[in-house]
Parts: sequence; C-alpha cells; structure tokens
Amino acid sequence: MADNKKASTKPAAGAATKKPAKGGTAKASGGRKEKSVSELISALAETTGLTKAKTKEFLEAHSALLVKELQQNGSVQLAGVGKLKVGNRAARQGRNPSTGAPITIKARKTVKFAGGKAFKDRFQ
Repeated sequence: MADNKKASTKPAAGAATKKPAKGGTAKASGGRKEKSVSELISALAETTGLTKAKTKEFLEAHSALLVKELQQNGSVQLAGVGKLKVGNRAARQGRNPSTGAPITIKARKTVKFAGGKAFKDRFQ
C-alpha cells in the first residue's frame, strides 16, 4: 500500500541547524555564507586558468606584500578597489561580560578599509 503522509518540512527534533560563521551573519551577507579560503582559491583558479597551487601561492604572496607595505608606509592604494590604511585605536574602558567588572582595553593598531568610488558604485 502507498503511504499518503506528507513529507515534513520541519527539521527532526534535535537536528542541528546551520549557524552563520563567526564574524558574519547570514542576514548581513544577504543569506549567503562567506567564502572560505579554499573556496576563494578554487574560484580564482577557475577564473584565471591557474592551478590551485599557483593561486594559493599568489594569494599568500599578495597578503605578505600588503602587510609589509602597511608596516612600512601606513597605507596601500588598491587601484579600482580602495585604500587600506593603518589606524590607531585608543585605550578605553570596557566590562568583563561574565563578571561585569571594569577592565582597561589596551590601545592598538588596526587596519581600516575605505572603498573607492567605482567600488562603492557597484553596490548601488
């Protein structure tokens, strides 16, 4: 005999639900998850026709070059994309979330990104 029960669209009790990756939410990215490094390498290799090994080597070299330039010059202009710039975050008071006790958060350097006009216009 054929079973006429409809398939349930609800997850089974105790079934794990997918959560967005730390540092980003599915809502903020339009419901899509961020690409992992291996996914980015695969996509770039497919686009450029390079091997995945060469693409990975290129990305690592590019990353190292950006860090070196930021340390030496304080900023890097990426033509058609924007500018990376070293900034300073001042020391500030914060709270320990588990105890509520006040703590001092040390001053530190950060990297800030400012998108160029052409880059920003692609999102409107």
